[in-house]
Amino acid sequence: MTLLDLTRDINSKTQVFPAYPSVAIIEWAKHDVHGFKAEVKHLATHTSTHVDAPLHFKAEGAPIDRLPLELFTGYAVIADVWGKYVVPREALERALKSAGYREGDAVFVYTGWEDVYGKSEYIAKCPGLSREAAQLLVEVKAKLVGIDSPSIDPAETGKFDVHEVLLGAGIPVIENLCNLAGIIGRRLRFYAFPLKITGATASPVRVVVEL
Repeated sequence: MTLLDLTRDINSKTQVFPAYPSVAIIEWAKHDVHGFKAEVKHLATHTSTHVDAPLHFKAEGAPIDRLPLELFTGYAVIADVWGKYVVPREALERALKSAGYREGDAVFVYTGWEDVYGKSEYIAKCPGLSREAAQLLVEVKAKLVGIDSPSIDPAETGKFDVHEVLLGAGIPVIENLCNLAGIIGRRLRFYAFPLKITGATASPVRVVVEL
């Protein structure tokens, strides 16, 4: 089996939205003092490649530890909508068809924004889906949605319509994917299990696909 990692690193340089703290890594135990080495990491659950649970935007929504594990494995199509800052329904519909989407698949959206990572505009000007595109994913019964942008909502709208639509329908959202460029238009088995953090609105996640 060959696996491709679609996950960003977590370190002190990890980019985060202004609402969240920067990652802090504290050396907690040392080999020469304690006989072992350990560290403490301080970070928001919405850091780096992570998955949002419905509770993130819905007070009555499920937290990350209550979501069925079946949502986090299966098949994903990599939908190519490169260059679209607000992805229209029609473009996403064409991309799903081209990638061979089947009802109940996950959808990983490739915008090409992963190439901007490390620059200030990665956060400030990020692309995302339109509300209509999000509604399409609900209609076709996508089990999970991911994107190579720090938010599923485009920065220019200043709204959270897409989060509201997807999480409101019980569809988890993965943000900050990477390494999609080499697999666009394909349908691949994926694994993306979150940590079992009681009552949390999100969790960092290691996302991989089988090649």
